Amino acid sequence: MIFGMWNEELETMYINHKIYDADINSVAAENLSWEKLAGKNLLLTGASGLIGTELVDVLMKKNRADNLNVKIFAAGRNEKIASERFADYLGDKNFEFVKLDVNAPIEVDLPVDFIIHAASNTHPLLYSTDPVGTMTANILGTYNLLEFGRRKNIERFVFLSSVEIYGKALRDEDLFDEKYCGYIDCNTVRAGYPESKRAGEALCQAYISQHNMDIVILRLSRIYGATMRLNDSKAMSEFIMNGVRGEDIVLKSKGVPRFSYCYATDTVSGILYCLLKGKCGEAYNVSDSSEILSLREIAEYISGLAGKKVVFELPSETQAKGFSKAINAIMPNEKLRGLGWTPKDDTRSGVKKTIEILKDKLQVL
Repeated sequence: MIFGMWNEELETMYINHKIYDADINSVAAENLSWEKLAGKNLLLTGASGLIGTELVDVLMKKNRADNLNVKIFAAGRNEKIASERFADYLGDKNFEFVKLDVNAPIEVDLPVDFIIHAASNTHPLLYSTDPVGTMTANILGTYNLLEFGRRKNIERFVFLSSVEIYGKALRDEDLFDEKYCGYIDCNTVRAGYPESKRAGEALCQAYISQHNMDIVILRLSRIYGATMRLNDSKAMSEFIMNGVRGEDIVLKSKGVPRFSYCYATDTVSGILYCLLKGKCGEAYNVSDSSEILSLREIAEYISGLAGKKVVFELPSETQAKGFSKAINAIMPNEKLRGLGWTPKDDTRSGVKKTIEILKDKLQVL
């Protein structure tokens, strides 16, 4: 196994793995009102990202196994990446890549019934190195897509928001239910991400009120899975990549914070539950709340899987600017469970699956 061969081909290649296939099949088998999508057209932004990739795979599974015939317009800025991510679907009548920059007015002439807006900078390093791009995707991008959806008179718009909108807990023991509002110091570069997600949510509410659009909001916890970018700068992603490479796990803090996480497959399941069963105007937390591990506990778990140890390293000034200041960010998920959704993996099992898939993926090269 050659660990140095970490290149764009590996980064964007189509995933063919028994564990990943089983995950996709499990979502496709959910007892949902799939018929609402039959013969319809769905525009998905951020299609080749962590969440978008799995969502496309699930819907294409339904198309091929059950003749759902939902046409997926997979939107993104890089056709090369999309062609590699979705190599198995090129030429399929129910899949089409659409080159789209959501920060510009959307002029394409597409028949669209549903929009899922999943395009966003979600890496802490980008919060400090590309704060303008981070904010525009969440504000201008959301506005442009809402305008496009309004003109097309779509049936439903789904906006993927974030745990970051809750800010810092006012008390360490507070839980972030959907009505919670914590503290954000808006006079910092790091505030660009949570504040712009808040603005995106407010835009959604404005379009519901002023234009009678049907919109549902999902607030994602910290998401991880085999379709993540391999240079993702989130702590969990870096721990996983340390484990995949067989390296010591590098912890750039004392590891005290406890956050809610969710395996990408369960996240995609949650998105589909909200798309097909969610209530207009409502926000839903997407999280696995079965066990809340600290960063250090996660690092120690992965080090145990890899047979390595946890080492401590000071972050660079640029890295530190992108770090969350939250100590605890725990998201109850009862509201989403009320729609019938249940996460199938906890943090330990999801991380173990991710490492196994990525290790095997690496061996392909």
